[in-house]
Amino acid sequence: MKRLNLLLLFVTVVLLTSCGKENLSSGRELLGSWVDVNHTADTLVFFKKGGIVVLLDNSLTYRTIRQNSDNFDPLTNQYEVRMGGGELFTRPLNMRESGLENFFRGKFEWVDGKQSFAVEPNGFRPFLSCTGCPQRFRKID
Repeated sequence: MKRLNLLLLFVTVVLLTSCGKENLSSGRELLGSWVDVNHTADTLVFFKKGGIVVLLDNSLTYRTIRQNSDNFDPLTNQYEVRMGGGELFTRPLNMRESGLENFFRGKFEWVDGKQSFAVEPNGFRPFLSCTGCPQRFRKID
């Protein structure tokens, strides 16, 4: 009986830890600059900052807002990145709460090896709220 309880405890611990954020990758395979293949004025820049991978959404939308607003917070279009299970997870850089429930999620798929990818924009542009309409980005550096 004691052996069975230890086995159940072990299985429970393994299951709980396998479902957590620690199994997500940092997203470092995305480091660099990527251009939207259908809207070449939109780019994504992934870089390391403070031990995490950060996504800078350098889209025309954000550049226009920044240009026309005196109160634009530079962290508005920067996101902490995680990847796993065919999804891109992001959360605003100025949101430092723990837990995956604070991350936006969008389906993610590598295309052409790792030279381009398709991602649903709700993974990093929640204002678009679009499922089933991935955007494709190509590496430019």
